[in-house]
Amino acid sequence: MRKILKTLFGLVLLLVLVAGGFALGVYLRLFDTQELNEEYALHELPIVGEYFVPPTEEETTTVSAPSSTSAAAPAAAASRKAPETVKITPEEIAKQQAEREAAEKKRVTKLARLYNDMKAADAAKVMEALDVDLCIAILQRMDEGNAAKIMAAFEPDRAAEITQIIYEGVPQRAAKARNAAADNK
Repeated sequence: MRKILKTLFGLVLLLVLVAGGFALGVYLRLFDTQELNEEYALHELPIVGEYFVPPTEEETTTVSAPSSTSAAAPAAAASRKAPETVKITPEEIAKQQAEREAAEKKRVTKLARLYNDMKAADAAKVMEALDVDLCIAILQRMDEGNAAKIMAAFEPDRAAEITQIIYEGVPQRAAKARNAAADNK
């Protein structure tokens, strides 16, 4: 009975060492799990497959045994086609830009609600470190009373700079881009 327990303990210890070694190899990137997944179709296995994503058609590569003939080289070169050029219409560009602007507006509105709920002094400390354009975007979407308290808590130079930019209505990065374009002419 004692010999069976020792053997069983030895097998369990060996299994733990092998599994731990493999896990360490994956962690240290000694094993390429993506390549192993593609080569052995690990994503199709019942329990292990949950941890592997099936490779897309673009990611799959054909693994061929090395041969003495040079016929494999043209086949491999033919499988690597040159990427096709993608043409985007101006309408698609405008649509993507509108989506990006809407998402940015949504994020800024969420930040404005967050800063509205903060104490003015704490919000001013955080906003001192922010980009001026982002700070202005947040202040413009905040409740005016809270925005005024935050502006009062800013350093005088920072508050004056923000006021000037809001008055001019031109974000600082747009003004810099315009000045850079004028200097290049």
